[in-house]
Amino acid sequence: MKLIPSLHLMLACCLASSAAADPSEKNTAWPDAPLGFHWAELGPRTTAVVLQDYARVLHVSVTTGSNATGSGTRERPMPSVAAALEAAGGDGRTAILVAAGRYESSETLQLRARVDLFGGFDPQSWQRDIFRSPTVLSGGGSHRVLLGADDCRLDGFIVEEGVVRDHGGALFCNRVSPRITNNIFRRNRTIEPEDFSHDQRQRRMRGHDGGAIALHNASNADIRNNLFHDNETGVGYGGALVAREDCMPIIAHNVFWGNRSGVTDRNKTLSGNGGAVSLLFSSRAAVFHNLFAANDAQGGSDAGALFCDYFSWPEIRHNAFLNNHAGDDGGGLDTQKFSFPKLHANLFYGNRADGSGAGLHLDDAVIEMENNVFAYNSAKKQAGGFGGSHGWYRALNNTVVHNAAGQDGGGLHIVNVKNKFLRPPVFRNNLFAFNQPDQVLIEGEVDATYNLMHPGGYAGGYYNRQHRPKFLEDGKTLEVREVRPEPATFTTVIATAGAGEPGSLVGRIVRIGTDWTMVRENDDQSLRVWGLIAAKPAGPKAEIMPTFHHDPESPAINDGVYGDFAPVDIDGEPRYTPTIDIGADEYHPPKKPAQK
Repeated sequence: MKLIPSLHLMLACCLASSAAADPSEKNTAWPDAPLGFHWAELGPRTTAVVLQDYARVLHVSVTTGSNATGSGTRERPMPSVAAALEAAGGDGRTAILVAAGRYESSETLQLRARVDLFGGFDPQSWQRDIFRSPTVLSGGGSHRVLLGADDCRLDGFIVEEGVVRDHGGALFCNRVSPRITNNIFRRNRTIEPEDFSHDQRQRRMRGHDGGAIALHNASNADIRNNLFHDNETGVGYGGALVAREDCMPIIAHNVFWGNRSGVTDRNKTLSGNGGAVSLLFSSRAAVFHNLFAANDAQGGSDAGALFCDYFSWPEIRHNAFLNNHAGDDGGGLDTQKFSFPKLHANLFYGNRADGSGAGLHLDDAVIEMENNVFAYNSAKKQAGGFGGSHGWYRALNNTVVHNAAGQDGGGLHIVNVKNKFLRPPVFRNNLFAFNQPDQVLIEGEVDATYNLMHPGGYAGGYYNRQHRPKFLEDGKTLEVREVRPEPATFTTVIATAGAGEPGSLVGRIVRIGTDWTMVRENDDQSLRVWGLIAAKPAGPKAEIMPTFHHDPESPAINDGVYGDFAPVDIDGEPRYTPTIDIGADEYHPPKKPAQK
C-alpha cells in the first residue's frame, strides 16, 4: 500500500524545489539488487585488473620510479600518481597501476575521465594484494586528497589524512559519478566554517559535510566494498559520507565503523546529523548490504549512523546497524523533512539514543518498513526500538524485542500532533516482545491489526495477540582464549572453541562486553570479526546473539493477516499464503535429506 498524500502535503511538496521531480523519477540506483543477506561479500577485497580492457597501462612506484627515466612501464615506473594522471588520456581507457607505498602530493589530485586507478601492487613483481602491498594516498593533514571525475575508478587504496575547511575531506564529487571500490578511507575530516557562531539559540546550522566523501548535485557515484573508519566532521553532516541535491548513488557492501559527526559542536547546536552517512535534498541512494557499527552523532545531533533529510527517498535494504549512538534522536537511523525511506530486512542491534528512537526515529517524515529486526536498543527517552513524531509509518512484519526506553514505549512510541493531514499509521503483522518498560505507546489514531505483543499489548485496533513468542535457541556464549586485532584487514581474531562448522557463523552478530561486531569468517577454533576489538580482561565471553527466527512451536506462525504483508521474509524466502507468520521471519520447515 502506497502513501497517498493529502492536498496539504501535495502543496508542501510543490513549494519545495527539491521535491518538484515527477513521482516516476523516485527510483533508486539499484532496482534489481539481490534479496537476502550477503555478508561474505562485505568490505574491501583484492580483485584482478583485466589489462586487455585498456588501451594504455601506466605503472607508478614511489620506491622504484624516477622523474628522469620514468615512462610508465613496469621496468621504468613513474614516481607519482600526479605525474601518471597528467600523462594519462588519449584514445580509449587508461589503467594506472600504483605500487605499495605512501603518496603524499602537495596538492589535491584531480581524477580524470576514462582513467582508472588501481592500488595494491608489489613494486617488483607487480602482483596485486591490497592488504600485503598497501598503497596510501594522503592529504598530509593539510588538504583534500582527491577531486572526482565522471567515468573513472578508484580501487584498492588507503585514502587518509585529508583535511579541508569545506565539504569532503578525502574526496569531493560535484556533478560527477566515479566508481569507488575496495578502498579504506580513514582519518579524514572536515573543519567547521570559520564564521560558525556556536550560538545555543540557533539550531541545525549548515557546516561542512562528508568527513571522507561528499557527493553534490546529481553525483551518482558507485561506492562499493569500502571501509570507512575514524572519519569525522567538525560541524557538518555525514561523518564518513554525504549525498545531497538529487544524488542517486549506490552505497553497497561497505563497512562504516567508528565515524563521527559534529565533534566540535561544543554547544550542541544539533548541526552534525548522521554519524556515518547523510542523505539530503532529494537524494535517492541505494543503501544495501552495509555494516554500520560504533558510529556517533555528537553535538546533541540525530542519527548515529544514517540520516535522511529534505525529501530524500532512499532504499535501505539488508544492512546491519550495531552499537551506533546519537546525541539526540535516532541511534541507528533518523529521518526528517518529509523524506521517505523504505527499509527492508535490516538488523538494528545495540544502538543507543540520548533522546528517542534508539533503533530509528521519524520526525515530519514518512517511512515504509518491512522485515526489520530491532533488538537490545536503548533510548533515554521514548521508543527503545523505533518511533517518532508528526509523521506516518507503514510497518509490516517487523520483529521488535528486548529494547528499552527510559520513559515509555520500550518497543514503539509514536505521536502525531502537527501533521494531522497524514493518514493514520499502519502497523500489521509486527512482533513486539520483552521490551521495557512496555511494548508500545501509541498516541493518536492508528491502524494496528494482527500484531503480537508480549507481555501486555495495545488496547486499540483488532486481532492483536498477547501470546508469548518462541524463538529458535540459536544464540550461544563462547569462552574467549585470546583476542588478537589485525589492523591490516581491520578485523580481530577471537580464539575460542566450539564455534561450529567453518563458515556457519558468517554474518552473525557478536557482543563482547560493550563491543558489538559481526563475524566475517569462522572455523571451529576461532572467529574473525569486523573491527579492532581491544583485548579483554581474563575470562571474557563472546555472545553470539540470537537471530529471532521462529521456533516450530511459535504462536506467531500462521497468525498474521493476508492481504497486506511483506511477500518475502528477512532472508528473502517467500511467505506462505493464505496465512503468514507474524514478525520478520517466515518459518520454513527444515528440508529432509534426499533419499539415496
